[in-house]
Amino acid sequence: METTENRYVTKAAHIISDVFSPIMMPTYAMAVALWLTIMVYLPLPARLKALFGVFAITAVIPFLFIVIMIRLGKISDASISDRSQRPAPYSVAIVCYVGAALMLISMRAPVWLSTFYFGAAAVSLLSLIITRWWKISAHAGAVGGVAGGMYWLACHGLLMNPVLWLCIVIALTGLLCWSRLYLGRHTVLQVIAGAVMAFLVEYGMLCLI
Repeated sequence: METTENRYVTKAAHIISDVFSPIMMPTYAMAVALWLTIMVYLPLPARLKALFGVFAITAVIPFLFIVIMIRLGKISDASISDRSQRPAPYSVAIVCYVGAALMLISMRAPVWLSTFYFGAAAVSLLSLIITRWWKISAHAGAVGGVAGGMYWLACHGLLMNPVLWLCIVIALTGLLCWSRLYLGRHTVLQVIAGAVMAFLVEYGMLCLI
């Protein structure tokens, strides 16, 4: 029988998993770029336009796609727990990340910012390939990619208060991985693989510019 304490912990794990879902992480990454780098000095309307543009492309569109697929019976739940149901959502995510990158290029954003979203597309493509045989963690991959981008920014002196924010993103990575493990969605190896793969891909892509 589940105790009250266990119910609270389970609820907390669900909240963490939902708030920092793969759909939302690209928007959080954009917020980091706009408020924790030199871009903070851009006019607020310009920053908000870019933020909401990324949100619309990388969060709203994939969310609506998943809702439609659930109603059609093609996906069983919002977390897409069934590995066999993930190819279509991953494909949509890839297109959306490329779309976000192209939007940022059209807005004359820094090259590293559009490259980050091309990197996100690459992470999703690798996850799509891997998920045919193994359920690598998309949640861990999303936060790992943000960590990789922030680490690159810190290494190049572009991130404000780098030690503080790197500690925060590392803690968030651990917390999110814990939530996926606690909810029984993944194994330890699956969350580690997702985080490490995304970190290396994003950091590697940014190092190419």
